[in-house]
Amino acid sequence: MQIDQLEQGLTKKFSQTNIVFWYDPEQSFLDVIDQLSLPDVQLVNMAHESALEVKKWILRDNPQQSYLLYFPSSEPKIEDNWLLDVSFYSGQFYADNASILLAELGIKTMSLREHIKVRASFFNKQRTESLKRRITENETEQSLDLKMIAVLATNEPILNNILMELFSQYAGNIDTDGDSNDDNELMLLDLLSKYGLLDSFWQAVEHQFGYASEEKSVSDFLYKLFCTELSIHIDVSESEKAWASANVIPSASGRASASAFMLEWRDSKRFSQDHDAIAKVISCELDIPSRCNGYSPLTLQECYTFEAVEQTVIRGLVRYLLHDDSVEQILKMTPVDFESVISKRLSGHWSEVRVEYAAIYQALKSADNLFRLRRKYADGFNYPDAKSMFTAYSEELFLFDQHYRLFNQYTDRVQSKGGDILRRIDDAVESLYVDWYLYELGLAWDVLLEREDLLENWNSLGTRLQNNFYAHQVKQTLDTSKTIKRVFVIISDALRYEVADELKMRLNSERRFKCELKSMQGVLPSYTQLGMASLLPHSELDYDANSATVLVDGKSTSGLDNRNNVLQRHNGIAISSKDLLSWTQKQGREVIQDKSVVYIYHDTIDAIGDKGGTEHKTFEACHDAVEELKDLVAKAINNLNANRVLVTADHGFLFQQKGLTQPEKTGLGGQPTGAFEAKKRYILGRSMPNHEQCWHGSIANTTTKGIGSDVDFLLPKGANRFHFVGGARFVHGGAMPQEICIPLLDVQALRGKKAAANEKQKVGIITEKSTIRLVNQIEKIRFIQTNAVGDSYIERKVTAVIKDSQGNPVSSEETLLFDATSDNMTERTRDARFKLIGCDFNRNENYQLFVIDSATNTVVEQFPRPVMIDLLDRDDFGF
Repeated sequence: MQIDQLEQGLTKKFSQTNIVFWYDPEQSFLDVIDQLSLPDVQLVNMAHESALEVKKWILRDNPQQSYLLYFPSSEPKIEDNWLLDVSFYSGQFYADNASILLAELGIKTMSLREHIKVRASFFNKQRTESLKRRITENETEQSLDLKMIAVLATNEPILNNILMELFSQYAGNIDTDGDSNDDNELMLLDLLSKYGLLDSFWQAVEHQFGYASEEKSVSDFLYKLFCTELSIHIDVSESEKAWASANVIPSASGRASASAFMLEWRDSKRFSQDHDAIAKVISCELDIPSRCNGYSPLTLQECYTFEAVEQTVIRGLVRYLLHDDSVEQILKMTPVDFESVISKRLSGHWSEVRVEYAAIYQALKSADNLFRLRRKYADGFNYPDAKSMFTAYSEELFLFDQHYRLFNQYTDRVQSKGGDILRRIDDAVESLYVDWYLYELGLAWDVLLEREDLLENWNSLGTRLQNNFYAHQVKQTLDTSKTIKRVFVIISDALRYEVADELKMRLNSERRFKCELKSMQGVLPSYTQLGMASLLPHSELDYDANSATVLVDGKSTSGLDNRNNVLQRHNGIAISSKDLLSWTQKQGREVIQDKSVVYIYHDTIDAIGDKGGTEHKTFEACHDAVEELKDLVAKAINNLNANRVLVTADHGFLFQQKGLTQPEKTGLGGQPTGAFEAKKRYILGRSMPNHEQCWHGSIANTTTKGIGSDVDFLLPKGANRFHFVGGARFVHGGAMPQEICIPLLDVQALRGKKAAANEKQKVGIITEKSTIRLVNQIEKIRFIQTNAVGDSYIERKVTAVIKDSQGNPVSSEETLLFDATSDNMTERTRDARFKLIGCDFNRNENYQLFVIDSATNTVVEQFPRPVMIDLLDRDDFGF
């Protein structure tokens, strides 16, 4: 050290005190002591002076003088220190490298000098600067080492973060065969060993997790972490999971900390993939698939340690739905248990990182809903008349079609990734839907059609008629409303009633929309040209004499331009949905500024389903259509200032995944005499002969304004087809409820107070017990969802955590999804198992349970709630 540096350090010290002690046991500065220039300071080399004499100078002879007492020796023991009392109100100067380094770091605790000396090789310029950014003045040996370790790990001085960095290196060393290398190839461990910090690292791990193996290693510690968490969350007796006990951390606080760390690791966006890679290796080595195979979904519902556990849960749920009694404990589940397990898994790790698992659970929910409906209608469909059955379809029976569609929609996503887990349940669903539902529905409906001679009296159902759509839904509104001056109509080709119901739910989840779904009775045959024509303003409806073109009031309705010509006579306009979406707000308003009726034509479902090469994508097209229609409604309301938007369709459709067989074909032995258009579900003609296997009707009867038309039609009964050419799974044109129950969505724009009043609330949450007392390191808290998910309330995803009075988390963060639809509150419970971090808890401390909404990051109403932590195995002596 240069003399000027010594002088600067001493001058600074004398600005704080008049007496400074300087011990130099190595006598490193003995030769330069006399060269120091310190004005007004008397330098005393204590090697040449009596301690008592110097004490006399300080206390009696010249107490105002500043003294530098230099000792070319170590500080004496207390009993040998004649200047001990003076040292209490004096300062001490350190000139060794460790002391200077502590001063540079801003650490006042000079007792850390020896600690720093041992780690001297750590302190190059770059690492020292990095350490300075993490340092506080009151460091301990443990805290200083942790921050030095953090510098080497290029992370925060938090042990969990450092471990995740280390495990990331470990995961990076896993080779293509799934084998990991030993600790010698971990760069961070090499650095810790090089700079004397390895023992401190393992001591920190032992302190937090209770990991105290004789031969510590990262591999062994990882085994302990994974097995500990697995053991905690498998809800079976200890004897049934004894195979994992050898690797379970022994202390309760260590187990809780380990489980909390594993949850944090999986939730880390940066490091979760490392968890998954290591989990895969350990899962294979422990043979988790076979060990967990006999466990029920209930016993595994809170365990997310291994992907193999996720797959075991799914297999169990599939067996439950199929009533597979080969695994007895699986059948002990209740429907509420089934719903609860799926809710937990949907908000869990593997569903978050692998969309296939989320799709599987959604598919299982849909399958369960379908099976429940099947049990409800075990005796088939029995209604006194066609009107009652049509009403029943629009109120509940359509759910068969919706759940079937959603099941297949999610199953397709899984199978597109190569997953085959749903194959067995897929067969059961297909059999239920095609062999039972479509058959029984068609049988019951055909009986009523024949009994009431409905094709001759098609308007006798007494419902809204598609053919009266313009007169009753558009014109009447414009004529009677004082506020609505323009009506927007979105016509989506083949928008089936059940798909419109999903759209309704999506729209009603928006604050600015209020949507009501009604049904209309469609025209026959239920196909595009006739359905589209019936929605236009008209007095008469018929066919061109030389083609299958449908005419309204003598004008063609084929294509957008012809429909626009019809609408122009009623101050209307026809546009395509693609044009609307491409317009700016200014362009759109200019186009419609003087129009009172705007028809918007959308074609996604029919465009995909009505082609043999793409009909297998029908349900995917339904999903896309819902998203597109939602955007169209929003565009009309937000950009074009619409107050009322009607969404409807030309017809519905039938669809089944399973290929059709010969019994599902209605053979006519050739095209009937007089036919001019023959499709899979209808034949159009004039003066066609009757056929006992077909419905024979007249356009004049099935379209109220087809009076005088000489066109008749043939329809196959039930869900049969005339032929299978060009694809036969997606069809329309017949008289089945799925084809002729036409949706009428009435969407109103809400603004101001009405919009605020219409905003859907998230479900409320409370704890089952008003007083929460935790007596174990790992405790379950039960929550109750106060409202059922439905028209008024939407689901809520939350994170729950316990914090101390300073706001520091003292437990794991648990994620919960509250999505129960049951009206019974006892069936709307969710459990969270909290893992307390550490063991130093005070029963008198003010702990609180926070529940935070995941979407808004705000505390949920009714929270925080007080929590008492009174551990049974705490140290009652406190010393």
